[in-house]
Amino acid sequence: MRRTRHSTMLAPVFLVTIAARSGFVACTPGEPEPQPIESWAYIIPASFRAERIEQRLAQHDMLCLGVYRLNASGRVYAEPSLSKPARALLAKARQGKRTFPLISLRGPRDGTAMLRDPKSRQAAIDQVAELIHRKHYDGVHIDFEFLPGESAPDYAKFLAALKSHPQMRQRTLSIAAFPPLHDTPEAAAFFDLKIIGEPIDEIVYMTYDYHLRKPGPVTDLAWARQNMELVLKNGFPAKQIWLGVPAYGYAWPDGRPGRPKAISESAGLAQCRQYGCVRHNSGMLKVSREDRVVYVSDRELRRRMANLAYELNLRGTAMWRVGFEVYAEALF
Repeated sequence: MRRTRHSTMLAPVFLVTIAARSGFVACTPGEPEPQPIESWAYIIPASFRAERIEQRLAQHDMLCLGVYRLNASGRVYAEPSLSKPARALLAKARQGKRTFPLISLRGPRDGTAMLRDPKSRQAAIDQVAELIHRKHYDGVHIDFEFLPGESAPDYAKFLAALKSHPQMRQRTLSIAAFPPLHDTPEAAAFFDLKIIGEPIDEIVYMTYDYHLRKPGPVTDLAWARQNMELVLKNGFPAKQIWLGVPAYGYAWPDGRPGRPKAISESAGLAQCRQYGCVRHNSGMLKVSREDRVVYVSDRELRRRMANLAYELNLRGTAMWRVGFEVYAEALF
Protein backbone atom coordinates (compact mmCIF):
# COMPACT_ATOMS: atom_id res chain seq x y z
CA MET A 1 0.00 0.00 0.00
CA ARG A 2 1.44 3.37 -0.99
CA ARG A 3 1.42 5.98 1.74
CA THR A 4 2.85 9.44 2.18
CA ARG A 5 4.60 10.53 5.34
CA HIS A 6 4.28 13.90 7.02
CA SER A 7 6.53 15.11 9.78
CA THR A 8 3.49 16.65 11.47
CA MET A 9 -0.26 16.58 11.08
CA LEU A 10 -0.92 19.72 13.11
CA ALA A 11 -3.29 22.05 11.28
CA PRO A 12 -1.78 25.41 10.30
CA VAL A 13 -3.81 27.31 12.86
CA PHE A 14 -3.32 29.11 16.15
CA LEU A 15 -5.02 27.38 19.07
CA VAL A 16 -6.69 30.20 20.98
CA THR A 17 -9.05 28.61 23.47
CA ILE A 18 -9.93 25.28 25.01
CA ALA A 19 -13.52 24.22 24.47
CA ALA A 20 -15.68 22.40 26.98
CA ARG A 21 -15.27 18.65 27.18
CA SER A 22 -12.75 17.37 24.62
CA GLY A 23 -13.38 19.61 21.63
CA PHE A 24 -11.19 22.55 20.81
CA VAL A 25 -11.47 25.82 18.99
CA ALA A 26 -8.87 27.18 16.63
CA CYS A 27 -8.77 30.18 14.35
CA THR A 28 -6.57 32.13 12.03
CA PRO A 29 -6.18 35.90 12.45
CA GLY A 30 -9.16 37.80 11.08
CA GLU A 31 -11.40 34.73 10.67
CA PRO A 32 -14.56 33.99 12.70
CA GLU A 33 -14.11 31.51 15.51
CA PRO A 34 -15.20 28.01 14.35
CA GLN A 35 -17.14 25.52 16.42
CA PRO A 36 -15.29 22.88 18.48
CA ILE A 37 -15.16 19.32 17.28
CA GLU A 38 -17.06 16.75 19.31
CA SER A 39 -15.87 13.68 21.18
CA TRP A 40 -17.42 10.20 20.95
CA ALA A 41 -16.58 7.60 23.58
CA TYR A 42 -16.98 3.85 23.29
CA ILE A 43 -17.71 2.25 26.65
CA ILE A 44 -18.09 -1.39 27.72
CA PRO A 45 -18.67 -2.95 31.17
CA ALA A 46 -14.92 -3.11 31.84
CA SER A 47 -14.73 0.66 31.36
CA PHE A 48 -16.62 1.19 34.60
CA ARG A 49 -13.71 -0.30 36.55
CA ALA A 50 -11.45 2.58 35.50
CA GLU A 51 -10.55 5.15 38.11
CA ARG A 52 -12.53 8.40 37.99
CA ILE A 53 -14.90 6.91 35.44
CA GLU A 54 -17.53 9.59 36.07
CA GLN A 55 -15.05 12.33 35.16
CA ARG A 56 -13.84 10.38 32.13
CA LEU A 57 -17.37 10.09 30.76
CA ALA A 58 -18.07 13.77 31.46
CA GLN A 59 -15.34 14.77 28.99
CA HIS A 60 -17.26 13.34 26.01
CA ASP A 61 -20.25 14.60 24.05
CA MET A 62 -21.47 11.22 22.84
CA LEU A 63 -21.56 7.82 24.60
CA CYS A 64 -21.78 4.46 22.81
CA LEU A 65 -22.40 1.42 25.04
CA GLY A 66 -21.50 -2.08 23.93
CA VAL A 67 -21.56 -4.70 23.05
CA TYR A 68 -24.98 -6.00 21.99
CA ARG A 69 -24.59 -8.98 19.65
CA LEU A 70 -26.88 -10.44 16.98
CA ASN A 71 -26.81 -14.08 15.93
CA ALA A 72 -27.69 -15.69 12.59
CA SER A 73 -31.41 -15.75 13.38
CA GLY A 74 -31.45 -12.01 14.10
CA ARG A 75 -31.81 -12.33 17.86
CA VAL A 76 -29.96 -10.06 20.29
CA TYR A 77 -28.44 -12.92 22.24
CA ALA A 78 -25.88 -10.93 24.28
CA GLU A 79 -26.09 -7.57 26.05
CA PRO A 80 -23.55 -5.65 28.13
CA SER A 81 -23.83 -6.70 31.76
CA LEU A 82 -23.60 -3.72 34.10
CA SER A 83 -23.63 -3.74 37.89
CA LYS A 84 -26.24 -1.66 39.69
CA PRO A 85 -23.69 1.11 40.51
CA ALA A 86 -22.52 1.14 36.88
CA ARG A 87 -26.12 1.46 35.65
CA ALA A 88 -26.71 4.37 38.01
CA LEU A 89 -23.49 6.04 36.91
CA LEU A 90 -24.38 5.59 33.24
CA ALA A 91 -27.86 7.03 33.78
CA LYS A 92 -26.28 10.12 35.32
CA ALA A 93 -23.64 10.39 32.59
CA ARG A 94 -26.29 10.19 29.84
CA GLN A 95 -27.96 13.42 30.90
CA GLY A 96 -27.47 16.00 28.17
CA LYS A 97 -25.55 13.59 25.91
CA ARG A 98 -26.52 11.44 22.96
CA THR A 99 -26.26 7.75 23.80
CA PHE A 100 -26.30 4.84 21.35
CA PRO A 101 -26.07 1.06 21.75
CA LEU A 102 -23.21 -0.65 19.91
CA ILE A 103 -24.74 -3.46 17.86
CA SER A 104 -22.32 -6.12 16.62
CA LEU A 105 -22.44 -9.77 15.57
CA ARG A 106 -21.66 -13.19 16.95
CA GLY A 107 -19.23 -13.45 14.04
CA PRO A 108 -18.91 -12.88 10.29
CA ARG A 109 -20.61 -16.19 9.45
CA ASP A 110 -23.66 -15.30 11.55
CA GLY A 111 -23.72 -11.83 10.03
CA THR A 112 -23.61 -13.09 6.48
CA ALA A 113 -26.39 -15.60 7.15
CA MET A 114 -28.58 -13.06 8.98
CA LEU A 115 -28.26 -10.41 6.26
CA ARG A 116 -28.92 -12.92 3.47
CA ASP A 117 -32.18 -14.26 4.93
CA PRO A 118 -35.09 -11.74 4.74
CA LYS A 119 -36.84 -13.18 7.82
CA SER A 120 -33.70 -13.13 9.96
CA ARG A 121 -32.84 -9.65 8.71
CA GLN A 122 -36.28 -8.35 9.67
CA ALA A 123 -36.07 -10.09 13.05
CA ALA A 124 -32.78 -8.29 13.72
CA ILE A 125 -34.30 -4.95 12.73
CA ASP A 126 -37.28 -5.49 15.04
CA GLN A 127 -35.01 -6.55 17.92
CA VAL A 128 -32.77 -3.50 17.53
CA ALA A 129 -35.77 -1.16 17.25
CA GLU A 130 -37.31 -2.65 20.40
CA LEU A 131 -33.99 -2.24 22.22
CA ILE A 132 -33.56 1.46 21.44
CA HIS A 133 -37.18 2.10 22.43
CA ARG A 134 -36.92 0.16 25.70
CA LYS A 135 -33.59 1.71 26.69
CA HIS A 136 -34.45 5.21 25.45
CA TYR A 137 -31.41 5.45 23.20
CA ASP A 138 -31.01 8.44 20.88
CA GLY A 139 -30.04 6.28 17.93
CA VAL A 140 -28.12 3.15 17.09
CA HIS A 141 -24.53 2.31 16.12
CA ILE A 142 -24.07 -0.72 13.86
CA ASP A 143 -20.64 -2.37 13.87
CA PHE A 144 -20.55 -5.32 11.47
CA GLU A 145 -16.95 -6.31 10.67
CA PHE A 146 -15.11 -8.73 8.37
CA LEU A 147 -18.09 -9.53 6.18
CA PRO A 148 -17.49 -10.18 2.47
CA GLY A 149 -18.07 -7.51 -0.13
CA GLU A 150 -20.81 -9.62 -1.70
CA SER A 151 -22.89 -9.01 1.45
CA ALA A 152 -22.94 -5.24 0.90
CA PRO A 153 -26.29 -5.22 -0.99
CA ASP A 154 -27.91 -7.18 1.85
CA TYR A 155 -26.34 -4.79 4.37
CA ALA A 156 -27.83 -1.90 2.40
CA LYS A 157 -31.30 -3.50 2.70
CA PHE A 158 -30.78 -3.96 6.45
CA LEU A 159 -29.73 -0.34 6.98
CA ALA A 160 -32.52 1.10 4.83
CA ALA A 161 -35.21 -0.97 6.58
CA LEU A 162 -33.81 -0.11 10.02
CA LYS A 163 -33.72 3.61 9.22
CA SER A 164 -37.35 3.52 8.05
CA HIS A 165 -38.60 1.63 11.14
CA PRO A 166 -41.13 3.67 13.17
CA GLN A 167 -38.91 3.52 16.27
CA MET A 168 -36.11 5.25 14.33
CA ARG A 169 -38.09 8.44 13.74
CA GLN A 170 -36.02 11.37 15.03
CA ARG A 171 -33.20 8.95 15.85
CA THR A 172 -29.72 8.65 14.34
CA LEU A 173 -28.45 5.70 12.32
CA SER A 174 -24.68 5.42 12.58
CA ILE A 175 -22.24 2.72 11.58
CA ALA A 176 -18.62 1.81 12.23
CA ALA A 177 -16.64 1.20 9.06
CA PHE A 178 -13.17 0.21 7.97
CA PRO A 179 -11.55 3.06 6.06
CA PRO A 180 -11.14 2.51 2.30
CA LEU A 181 -7.40 1.82 2.53
CA HIS A 182 -7.68 -0.77 5.31
CA ASP A 183 -6.43 -4.35 5.15
CA THR A 184 -7.69 -5.76 1.83
CA PRO A 185 -9.96 -4.48 -0.96
CA GLU A 186 -12.40 -7.27 -0.05
CA ALA A 187 -12.70 -5.97 3.52
CA ALA A 188 -13.32 -2.42 2.28
CA ALA A 189 -15.89 -3.53 -0.33
CA PHE A 190 -18.46 -4.31 2.37
CA PHE A 191 -18.45 -0.61 3.29
CA ASP A 192 -18.86 0.75 -0.25
CA LEU A 193 -20.88 3.93 0.30
CA LYS A 194 -22.23 3.80 -3.24
CA ILE A 195 -24.11 0.69 -2.11
CA ILE A 196 -24.84 1.23 1.59
CA GLY A 197 -24.53 4.99 2.11
CA GLU A 198 -28.01 6.37 1.44
CA PRO A 199 -29.71 5.80 4.86
CA ILE A 200 -26.61 6.44 7.01
CA ASP A 201 -26.62 9.57 9.18
CA GLU A 202 -23.11 9.24 10.66
CA ILE A 203 -20.03 7.07 10.20
CA VAL A 204 -17.19 6.30 12.60
CA TYR A 205 -14.18 5.36 10.47
CA MET A 206 -12.02 2.96 12.47
CA THR A 207 -8.64 4.43 11.60
CA TYR A 208 -6.84 2.02 13.89
CA ASP A 209 -5.63 -1.58 13.75
CA TYR A 210 -3.57 -0.35 10.81
CA HIS A 211 -1.18 -3.14 11.78
CA LEU A 212 -2.71 -6.17 13.43
CA ARG A 213 -1.32 -9.37 11.93
CA LYS A 214 2.24 -8.08 11.67
CA PRO A 215 4.25 -5.59 13.76
CA GLY A 216 3.68 -1.92 13.07
CA PRO A 217 1.86 1.16 14.38
CA VAL A 218 -1.79 0.78 15.39
CA THR A 219 -2.57 3.93 13.43
CA ASP A 220 -0.68 6.35 11.22
CA LEU A 221 -1.50 10.03 10.85
CA ALA A 222 -0.66 10.13 7.14
CA TRP A 223 -2.71 6.98 6.51
CA ALA A 224 -5.66 8.41 8.46
CA ARG A 225 -5.46 11.62 6.45
CA GLN A 226 -5.25 9.75 3.16
CA ASN A 227 -8.33 7.69 4.03
CA MET A 228 -10.44 10.65 5.14
CA GLU A 229 -9.51 12.73 2.10
CA LEU A 230 -10.57 9.81 -0.09
CA VAL A 231 -13.94 9.52 1.69
CA LEU A 232 -14.53 13.25 1.38
CA LYS A 233 -13.52 13.21 -2.28
CA ASN A 234 -16.21 10.58 -2.86
CA GLY A 235 -18.83 12.94 -1.50
CA PHE A 236 -19.76 11.83 2.03
CA PRO A 237 -20.41 14.98 4.16
CA ALA A 238 -17.55 15.85 6.51
CA LYS A 239 -19.85 16.78 9.40
CA GLN A 240 -21.30 13.26 9.37
CA ILE A 241 -17.87 11.62 9.85
CA TRP A 242 -16.11 10.72 13.09
CA LEU A 243 -12.39 9.91 13.05
CA GLY A 244 -11.73 6.77 15.10
CA VAL A 245 -8.75 7.10 17.45
CA PRO A 246 -7.07 4.39 19.57
CA ALA A 247 -6.40 4.66 23.29
CA TYR A 248 -4.45 1.39 23.27
CA GLY A 249 -1.34 -0.17 21.83
CA TYR A 250 -0.09 -3.55 20.66
CA ALA A 251 2.91 -5.68 21.57
CA TRP A 252 4.28 -8.42 19.29
CA PRO A 253 6.48 -10.92 21.18
CA ASP A 254 9.88 -11.24 19.47
CA GLY A 255 8.58 -8.97 16.73
CA ARG A 256 6.94 -11.90 14.95
CA PRO A 257 3.73 -11.77 12.90
CA GLY A 258 0.65 -13.06 14.66
CA ARG A 259 -2.04 -11.87 17.01
CA PRO A 260 -0.51 -9.16 19.24
CA LYS A 261 -1.28 -8.43 22.87
CA ALA A 262 -3.37 -5.29 23.42
CA ILE A 263 -2.03 -2.91 26.06
CA SER A 264 -3.60 0.16 27.62
CA GLU A 265 -2.03 3.58 27.38
CA SER A 266 -0.91 3.45 31.03
CA ALA A 267 0.73 0.03 30.54
CA GLY A 268 2.44 1.26 27.38
CA LEU A 269 3.73 4.41 29.06
CA ALA A 270 5.08 2.29 31.92
CA GLN A 271 7.09 0.35 29.33
CA CYS A 272 8.27 3.68 27.86
CA ARG A 273 9.63 4.68 31.24
CA GLN A 274 11.31 1.33 31.79
CA TYR A 275 12.78 0.67 28.35
CA GLY A 276 12.69 4.02 26.58
CA CYS A 277 10.64 5.02 23.57
CA VAL A 278 10.63 7.39 20.61
CA ARG A 279 7.92 9.22 18.69
CA HIS A 280 7.49 7.13 15.56
CA ASN A 281 6.75 8.98 12.30
CA SER A 282 3.27 7.44 12.39
CA GLY A 283 2.54 9.63 15.42
CA MET A 284 2.61 6.74 17.90
CA LEU A 285 5.22 5.94 20.52
CA LYS A 286 7.52 3.00 19.79
CA VAL A 287 9.04 1.27 22.80
CA SER A 288 12.68 0.23 22.60
CA ARG A 289 12.67 -3.45 23.59
CA GLU A 290 14.77 -6.29 22.24
CA ASP A 291 12.27 -9.06 23.01
CA ARG A 292 9.19 -7.51 21.38
CA VAL A 293 7.86 -4.75 19.17
CA VAL A 294 5.56 -2.34 21.01
CA TYR A 295 3.57 0.62 19.69
CA VAL A 296 1.72 2.82 22.18
CA SER A 297 -1.06 5.36 21.84
CA ASP A 298 -0.95 8.42 24.06
CA ARG A 299 -2.59 11.78 24.65
CA GLU A 300 -0.31 13.53 22.14
CA LEU A 301 -1.32 11.11 19.37
CA ARG A 302 -5.01 11.70 20.13
CA ARG A 303 -4.40 15.45 20.13
CA ARG A 304 -2.84 15.24 16.68
CA MET A 305 -5.68 13.08 15.40
CA ALA A 306 -8.20 15.56 16.80
CA ASN A 307 -6.30 18.33 15.02
CA LEU A 308 -6.60 16.33 11.79
CA ALA A 309 -10.36 15.93 12.34
CA TYR A 310 -10.61 19.69 12.90
CA GLU A 311 -8.57 20.50 9.81
CA LEU A 312 -10.79 18.30 7.62
CA ASN A 313 -13.94 19.76 9.23
CA LEU A 314 -15.11 16.36 10.51
CA ARG A 315 -17.77 15.94 13.21
CA GLY A 316 -15.20 14.85 15.77
CA THR A 317 -13.15 11.95 17.09
CA ALA A 318 -14.35 8.58 18.41
CA MET A 319 -12.11 6.90 20.98
CA TRP A 320 -11.87 3.16 21.52
CA ARG A 321 -12.26 2.85 24.41
CA VAL A 322 -12.91 4.49 27.79
CA GLY A 323 -10.68 2.92 30.44
CA PHE A 324 -7.68 2.39 28.17
CA GLU A 325 -6.67 6.05 28.22
CA VAL A 326 -4.70 7.73 31.00
CA TYR A 327 -7.10 10.01 32.82
CA ALA A 328 -6.56 13.71 32.21
CA GLU A 329 -8.70 16.73 33.02
CA ALA A 330 -9.22 17.30 29.30
CA LEU A 331 -7.77 15.96 26.07
CA PHE A 332 -6.12 19.27 25.20
